[in-house]
Amino acid sequence: MEEVLRRFYEGVSWISDRSGRLVSYLMILLVLNIVYDVFARFVFNAPTIWSYMLSCMTGTSIISLGMCYVLYHNANVRVDIFYSHFPLRVKLLVDIVLTALVFFPLIFMLTRVWALDTWHSWVIGEISTETIWYPPLWPIKTIITLGFALLFLQGVAMFFRDLVWLRKGGERPWSG
Repeated sequence: MEEVLRRFYEGVSWISDRSGRLVSYLMILLVLNIVYDVFARFVFNAPTIWSYMLSCMTGTSIISLGMCYVLYHNANVRVDIFYSHFPLRVKLLVDIVLTALVFFPLIFMLTRVWALDTWHSWVIGEISTETIWYPPLWPIKTIITLGFALLFLQGVAMFFRDLVWLRKGGERPWSG
């Protein structure tokens, strides 16, 4: 059973790591888009109709698909006033309890809500009315849903890793 959990953890962690690394290249697109828009607006006095929404969608993609990467690398913000002073077993217990009581319900609910909203967006062919460009919204909503689903999977993988880690008395069950 432990081998199955290890493989699950490693597989999900590999996806999370690659997702974060791949989406980091979107920062280049975001910067180039903003630079182009500023240049077009102030040098040629010809603002674009698409740059604002493209920037919003690119930034949203970076955040959505980067959440699982942040969780995997434990780069999320914590209030370490007390937590950092706890022994490893207490930290594991706190992580397990809070994951079960807060993380799972919240992220599952957000994933479900976004999945339903994305499905609705696909069905009706929803478009954005914030600009006169009117881009379709189903692609970005699909990316957000995927991001929450990957975050949920990474949380499940880390939850199982922490359970095995706690069961082994604080000895690392496997690398990562």
